[in-house]
Amino acid sequence: MKKALLLIVTFLCSVIQVIMAQTTEEALKKVLRLETESYLKGDSATWKSLYVQDETTSRIYAANGFYQSNIGWNKIAPIVLQWMKQRGKPSRYTDIQQTNFIIKYSDKLAWVGYDQNLSAPSTDTLPPYSSREVRTLVKANDQWKISSIISVDTLSFSSTKPADVENVFNAAGYNFLTAKKITEAIEVFKFNVKMYPGAWNTYDSLGEAYAASGNKKLAIENYEKSIKLNPKNDTGIAILTKLKKE
Repeated sequence: MKKALLLIVTFLCSVIQVIMAQTTEEALKKVLRLETESYLKGDSATWKSLYVQDETTSRIYAANGFYQSNIGWNKIAPIVLQWMKQRGKPSRYTDIQQTNFIIKYSDKLAWVGYDQNLSAPSTDTLPPYSSREVRTLVKANDQWKISSIISVDTLSFSSTKPADVENVFNAAGYNFLTAKKITEAIEVFKFNVKMYPGAWNTYDSLGEAYAASGNKKLAIENYEKSIKLNPKNDTGIAILTKLKKE
């Protein structure tokens, strides 16, 4: 009788553990889906509520030819909120698929990796977007909050989309510029302008390289072209104003 009772208790404990695990995993997935949904809808209040908002919050975004890292909520939030504001309306991406989850967690800490695919079934001109996402979450007051995010644009590494190729050349140019190889940087940026004459950022980068070389005339010329294509290029406007005053 005691043996049977022990087996029943053991079985019930196992069942409870499975249920608790499923409940925790579903709670984590719910937070991650809501994060994407609120960002795409431009719901800044909900998006902010899902994060740990302190100096330890971190964000990394990587794509072929582009990498951005920010540490601290005060550096992350303004960037993302500005993107929402500039978009001005909900994203055209309406279908969200999150798959291939890997979830590790303890009582108050969780690590989640997953594939995310965004698409717009009703918009043929908008290509799908795929990424590998990683989130670290912490539990406080019985709620899971996102502490760090890593997003890798997986499609960009095999993409021939103009924006992706432009980013690759732009990154190569900045590598030369950082290494003080200004002549090489200018040549790469000039090629990027030739390839993508309708992209504002190519002229912005070329203007920066010319400014670094001391060629103020061509720097001003390229910054003016960049701003004409993108009047919201506030950084370019500030640099152009400064160049014209020198």
